[in-house]
Amino acid sequence: MTSLLPDQQWTAFRIPVSETMSRGRLTEQFTRCPSGLVVAPPGFGKTALLAQAARAHPGPVTWYQARSGADQRELLTALGYPPDTPAELAGVSGGSRQRSRHRDGGAAGRLVVIDDMHLLSPAAQALAVRLGQLAPPHPLVLIGTRPATGLPVAAMEASSATVVNADALRFRSWEVEDLFPRLYGTALRPGIAVPLVRATGGRAAMLRLFGRAVAADPDAGQEQILTDGSFGRAYLEREVLAPLPDRLGRFLTETCLLSRLTADACHALTGRTDSAEMLYSLAHEHGVLRAAPDGHTYVAEPLLRACLRARLTHTLTDVELARLSGRAAAGAGADDRQDPPSSAVRRRLGTADWTGPLRAVVAGTPDLFPGRSAGHATATGSSSSATLLVQGVAAALAGDGTAGDTVRRALAEATEDALVVLSGQLVRVALAVLAAGPAGPVPYPELQRIAYDAERLDLLWLSRAARCLLGLGPHPEDAGQPGVVLEECTRLGDAEGAALAATAVCLRSVWRGRPGIGELEDVVRRFRALGWGTPEAWGRAALAVVEAARDLPDAEQRAAQAEAFARSAGVPGARALAIGAMALATPDAANRAELQEAAWSTARSARLPVSGLRSWLTALASPAGDGAAATGGTRGGGQHASASPRAHAAPSVPGMTVRCLGGFEFTLAGRAHDWAKLRPRAQALLRLLAVRAGQAVHRDHLLLAFWDGVATPSTLHNLQVTISSLRSFLEPERPRGGSRLIARQGDSYRLVLAPGDVSDVAAFERAVRDGRRSRAQQRPEEAADAFRTALDHYAGELLPGDGPAEWVVADRERLRREAANAAVALAEIRLDQDRPVEAAEAAERCLEIDGHRDAAWRVLIRACDAAGLAADSARARRGYSAMLASLGIPPSGMLSHPM
Repeated sequence: MTSLLPDQQWTAFRIPVSETMSRGRLTEQFTRCPSGLVVAPPGFGKTALLAQAARAHPGPVTWYQARSGADQRELLTALGYPPDTPAELAGVSGGSRQRSRHRDGGAAGRLVVIDDMHLLSPAAQALAVRLGQLAPPHPLVLIGTRPATGLPVAAMEASSATVVNADALRFRSWEVEDLFPRLYGTALRPGIAVPLVRATGGRAAMLRLFGRAVAADPDAGQEQILTDGSFGRAYLEREVLAPLPDRLGRFLTETCLLSRLTADACHALTGRTDSAEMLYSLAHEHGVLRAAPDGHTYVAEPLLRACLRARLTHTLTDVELARLSGRAAAGAGADDRQDPPSSAVRRRLGTADWTGPLRAVVAGTPDLFPGRSAGHATATGSSSSATLLVQGVAAALAGDGTAGDTVRRALAEATEDALVVLSGQLVRVALAVLAAGPAGPVPYPELQRIAYDAERLDLLWLSRAARCLLGLGPHPEDAGQPGVVLEECTRLGDAEGAALAATAVCLRSVWRGRPGIGELEDVVRRFRALGWGTPEAWGRAALAVVEAARDLPDAEQRAAQAEAFARSAGVPGARALAIGAMALATPDAANRAELQEAAWSTARSARLPVSGLRSWLTALASPAGDGAAATGGTRGGGQHASASPRAHAAPSVPGMTVRCLGGFEFTLAGRAHDWAKLRPRAQALLRLLAVRAGQAVHRDHLLLAFWDGVATPSTLHNLQVTISSLRSFLEPERPRGGSRLIARQGDSYRLVLAPGDVSDVAAFERAVRDGRRSRAQQRPEEAADAFRTALDHYAGELLPGDGPAEWVVADRERLRREAANAAVALAEIRLDQDRPVEAAEAAERCLEIDGHRDAAWRVLIRACDAAGLAADSARARRGYSAMLASLGIPPSGMLSHPM
């Protein structure tokens, strides 16, 4: 349909000034969505975030500040629609919405921001949501609102909108430490950031008020100002409590003596039978309380609770207050609901002694778990979730590619153990990040959540570890986190944390293409001082690779020493890396080939993917020297001017890396791109070519995907223009017609994969083919290695950010089936080889991909029975029965004997 908005009515105006730090990780989400919704209680920085998104938008912007009770006509008029536009016509979604969710064309650059949508009339709110669901040529719509009854969040999410909530907007302690010097010119005192965030809930407005209070009275200690809490009480009364309905306000005040709110505790205290409904409304419809992960427990910010207690003191007599306090203490004491000291928190979190065995594993202590191989559960099924997690870490440190499966099993069994859950989640993310290497993605939302939750539970060491991983990503907001954590650990005398932080600093340098010898030597020294032999073996091996690539004196001898140390420490993965360093260091070509094959063989025997070993050798052998800027290089991986001749024998840095599984990433010679400069349709076309990287895609297929299959002179011209803009964006230095990335073959286009380029889809499909061929040729071990490699590449469904776009759905389902088939095949091979624990892990991996795969359930049951895992077998049978029931299939008597 034709846009109803005249060009001349679109001008940038009334964008508020953003007085906060950059939230680039949040605003960039809006560049990849058809619409956005920021929903949070007052004071969380909704308007500031929308203002940052508006100022970063390359096209014209209209900002509408909603007025209380405004109707549909006022909304349309404010947004610049012609006065005679019917609301029904402006809100039509019709067939145009179904054709494409990617905005392009003349109206693609337009952005409409509707702030405080909750003030609009219900009909106007519904119209605003419909405007955000419209396809081109309508503009992108971003909406800011407070939580409210009937808010159409589900409708926005169903239309592929990006939703940012209060938890995402909360400032974390490490962000607060950076925020205060920048905005208020005052550095926070050491150690106060964590209690400040706990007291304020990370609410931007409360942090701003604290900063003003500190600036107004610099002689008063920051701790005293925070303890007093008066800086935010007036704001909380006016903006948070006053708008609440009377019944909710009374309920919240009456229950403020409980630190943790549950329906049972509130009922026992107040006698109200509707406590569950009241808690839900306060949390989800008004955003005053925060729901715990269990969905039944709620908490209020400490400063808000103090404000409510002051209310209660003025409302009740001393006798009534004492009686109510006694009832609250009795109810809380029976259920351990009072605020516990940090030591009690640690005791209550679950298994208290698992960190001791974990330290022993890191140090390389042998026979920690007699009778158990690294990364595998015992045949008795008695392993706790903490034991499984320790075994997973042991497997990871040894370089075992199956470590991730063991960690997933630990997480599945640790539903009631918060310490193991958070630690397991962090280990799982760390394994994924390290396996992906420097070109891989860093999952910011999950790391932010882990760091924040660990901080709330007083597990500061775990929070600092998550922050170190945040620093491996490309966002400038997080780049300095490893160094900041290193300083914190040094100040606190935490030698173990400092060693891990120094490792993250070193990894950051590798990620940037300039691994530093001095940093690696520092890491090795720290691990040696701690007696941590396992990570020291990895550090020595990595240092040997860097020294060999730079042709330093005695590099060959140092590599041999690193190999000997890794062998004596029992770390086969590090030994494989050290042998790779020996291959780089030797001047003899024949010897080099023999050593390379020995490295691959050692990696395979350790179940370390050879592709992963290659990528790390490539990253560590980067020719950039200490402190040198990373070179952009060429598509084949250019060499630094000072690189040694021997460094040229190392694998070159991948010229192009394309990842489509689990998310989209496209880098050239390690460089990321500013996708905001490329039109959405061109971005989508690149993603389609990336899925078929190395294959020719006919223009009819591209027209069908993005121009409704209509081959007219106009659409053909648009296709050529889009391809041309894509080429210019990716290779701005090349003359017109000289693209080496996107080649034309007749009426087809192909994303060229040069030697050394990486495509996860191509690698996945190649590994699946290798596995099938090896299995057909009766070579089970080679088949298993290939299927394992395929599953390593399958990081998730194909291009999840493109949602239900027709051009991606068929490929997404095909690759998902192939991944599930590979997992089942791996499970069957391991079961035939009498390796039931590995078979069970592979079957579980299949069910993660496709929970309705009958063969996977049957193999899982057989494998658990063969391994003697009685509890796991019973759980698998129940899961199989539930799956069949969900499909309307009655449980079969064959369940007890599945095959």
